[in-house]
Amino acid sequence: MNRRAVLVSLLAGAVVAAAAWVIASRPDGRLHVSVLNTGSSPAVLVQTGDGSRILVDGGSSQTALLVALGRVLPPATAHLDMVVVTGGEEAAVNGLAGLPGHYTVGTVVTPGGLNAGGNDVVAALESAGANVLEADGREWTFGGATWRCLGFIALATARQMCALTVDDPTGRVLILGDTGTADQEDLCAVYGSALGADLVVTPPGGAISAVMLATARPLELAVPIAQGVPAVPAPQGYPVDRTSTDGDLEYTGGPAGLQESP
Repeated sequence: MNRRAVLVSLLAGAVVAAAAWVIASRPDGRLHVSVLNTGSSPAVLVQTGDGSRILVDGGSSQTALLVALGRVLPPATAHLDMVVVTGGEEAAVNGLAGLPGHYTVGTVVTPGGLNAGGNDVVAALESAGANVLEADGREWTFGGATWRCLGFIALATARQMCALTVDDPTGRVLILGDTGTADQEDLCAVYGSALGADLVVTPPGGAISAVMLATARPLELAVPIAQGVPAVPAPQGYPVDRTSTDGDLEYTGGPAGLQESP
């Protein structure tokens, strides 16, 4: 086979692969959750039943976030419908600063009260064309799912943060961001059953309080592993996936709720 024939064959294979990826990523009426392996604080991509794509936090590395998004999004994707920021800590938001120039963003939702670094990242996204809204503990509907930013004041930093719930008829996820175990117990005291979820995305390393487990009653735990953050032992009785060993973690909604994708 000559060089031109080889090139044509490779291009044809790439086109077929891209087309298959696009078909596989079409809206299917189910909730999809991808916990990205960025080596830092949680970065979670949510695709709702109507195909809307929402990024929750971004980790600390712009490069790692862009590479991770390239792994899980269809080729040539250049738009995110929404970005949700659960807090302003550097490890959670710095990666988002790499989105302008690579992805347009429709709306940015924050809990309000971010620190200077978090405000700078949100301002950069706004300058690139995103609308910015403060959740202020309210519930909203987007992409056929119900979203709620459960606000609290972090004990360690006295800053406004939130734990995010996403709920549709096929599944429910609770994303804890960088919530410490003491903060988790305060969340349980304030919000109670509103924290219930099929899937809980834990803070980096997997620290989750017994009170949170008893309140949320998840089917599975997804644990992002961050450099320099020790992994804690998995709680007994809960299936646990870790980005350090499993890479990007994929979950799909269905009759039994959110479960690990086959």
